[in-house]
Amino acid sequence: MKMRKIIFAFMFSLIGVAGSFSQSKGVTIDNALNQAAEKFSSSLKSGTTVAILGISSSYSELSEYMLGELTTDVVQLRKLQVVTRANLDVIKREMNFQLSGEVSDETMQQLGAKTGAQTVISGTFKPLGTFYVLDIQAFDVTTATIQDTYRANVVSDETLELLTKKKVVGASGKIQSNDYTAGERLGIGFQNILLGLGSYRNGHWGDGILMTAADAVGILCAIADPAMGFQAGTYIIGASIVYGFVRPFFYHKKNGVNLSMNIGAIPTSHGIEPGVSYRISW
Repeated sequence: MKMRKIIFAFMFSLIGVAGSFSQSKGVTIDNALNQAAEKFSSSLKSGTTVAILGISSSYSELSEYMLGELTTDVVQLRKLQVVTRANLDVIKREMNFQLSGEVSDETMQQLGAKTGAQTVISGTFKPLGTFYVLDIQAFDVTTATIQDTYRANVVSDETLELLTKKKVVGASGKIQSNDYTAGERLGIGFQNILLGLGSYRNGHWGDGILMTAADAVGILCAIADPAMGFQAGTYIIGASIVYGFVRPFFYHKKNGVNLSMNIGAIPTSHGIEPGVSYRISW
């Protein structure tokens, strides 16, 4: 009997460690908001009227999404009374309220008094290393004290990438744009001067083939008829160069086959000779 108790205690401790490890690894934004709703619905007195101000972040679409999801999750649990979004928005406009970070105790008390809420819920969402940190608190309007808090490490997923248009890459946790910058687009344009190389390297093979063919036609026209063909060939190659600079501004990063190609001097048994090295990646 004693041995059985020891085994059960060991199993429960393993479950606790696994749960802690899972939390430390991070959760998705949807799961985090659901957990927050369950936590506040359990810790606050049943029937408490709450005003959910929102969660501030650097992305307006993400903040709107988090506010909507948290409100829906709390309402569906049917334990707290939630101030309607329409009523809350009217009062926010009257107070010229903008959620841009930490909200002062005085502001939350004023909002709570105007909406008739006993508790005000607000939070922040900030990047930290390879995670984002979601921090939400429930504030008692009457006593001006924090009733409960929820904090989680949030991992990047498809929903978060869509709302922020950014993603976490690599072990370093650096956040890079999920689309080309203006400088990158110009860089592709300069590479396209050489037979559409930039388009090939970034997976836009159709444009690369078009520019290669146009350059080839232009060169052939110049060779075949040095008098009249040179002018026609110049126009064709010029149009190809212009196309190569304009098209990248319509590109979007995508997963696919990319060709990395470098042209330069390559050491051989006969000395240094011009050559081409390439790499195909997925």
